[in-house]
Amino acid sequence: MLRSTIVVLLCACGFTSSAQVDSTASKRKAKFLALPGVFSSPETSLGFGVVGLTTFRFKNESDSSQTSQINIGAAYTLLDQFLLYLPYQFFWNEQRYKLYGEVGYYKYFFLFHGIGADHEGENLESFDVRFPRVRINFLKRFGDRTFVGGRYAFDNFNITRFDTTGVLQDLQIAGTAGGAISGLGPIVNYDTRDNIFQPYKGILAELSFLLNDEAIGSAYNFTQTSLEVSGYIALKKPKALPANRRPIRPVLALNMLAVAAGGNAPFNALGLLGGTKRMRGYYEGYFRDKRMIEGQAEFRIPLFANNAGFLQRFGVVAFGGLGTVAPTYKSLNLQDLVHTYGGGLRFQLDRKQGINLRVEYGLSATTSGFYLSIGEAF
Repeated sequence: MLRSTIVVLLCACGFTSSAQVDSTASKRKAKFLALPGVFSSPETSLGFGVVGLTTFRFKNESDSSQTSQINIGAAYTLLDQFLLYLPYQFFWNEQRYKLYGEVGYYKYFFLFHGIGADHEGENLESFDVRFPRVRINFLKRFGDRTFVGGRYAFDNFNITRFDTTGVLQDLQIAGTAGGAISGLGPIVNYDTRDNIFQPYKGILAELSFLLNDEAIGSAYNFTQTSLEVSGYIALKKPKALPANRRPIRPVLALNMLAVAAGGNAPFNALGLLGGTKRMRGYYEGYFRDKRMIEGQAEFRIPLFANNAGFLQRFGVVAFGGLGTVAPTYKSLNLQDLVHTYGGGLRFQLDRKQGINLRVEYGLSATTSGFYLSIGEAF
């Protein structure tokens, strides 16, 4: 979300703790991971934040069932900017049901270059906004790997400042008047991954459709369709480890996302290229339009796989991505493709579940970004 590189990270110390949540012989525990940090950039001044993760199983779930999780991210800057977001993912009834999404509140600024793929970073303007965010996905499993259900998405934009020399202040672009975006629709996903935190094989495919309409509280009538597919290929057999440790092995991870918006889609609900997980190096929305497609590949390699103890937790990654936007799929043009690339470090915080600390740096032709979080990008 930050436009340029975070230039100083003063504290990135992690800690873990656990609390007994089941008195049965299974000895299942809730685990907590947290990373406090101090950062600075030209846009935010000095900032303070924390990212964290807790994992657990609901009562009566078996020890072999998928763990549920709640992430937390919070940051405050000396420019009075504030972000709080809590992604969550719950599994119960032996993974027959799952509920995932996000709850958050943002008092922040965003950057706008215009709509389309034909800008080179010129005409930059910023706008301040406050909004709550709700994402709810509820699915039921049919068969072994297929989940079907519904999705609800809500943002309520209150834009408090425009650049006086920008185009957004004229309120001629859909969405600049602010207001709620409220969408409801079906979702299907297919999941064959061997682990949700650090997969070595399998795929995760998700197709969703959202209808945003005044009847369900939206200020804008439009549709949004998205398809995302991630795949994982192990490149080497793992070294044998105790049963309470997830083996560390080199992996090729692939990801593709396509978004199509129709109708009177506001500028903040178009296909947004970039972000902290996709096309890293561009901030989210550097390019935006009614059609967006992007893909990326990532090599994840352990550094000291043959060593025992602490060093075995470390790994490195190298990644690259391609993407573009256009008003229609027919107008997508290979000449408009942009690329990103970068690399970083991994540190295994939880050796049993394979939960990693992600520290990386991404670059594009015009911008760059530093990323620190718990969990893989995809």
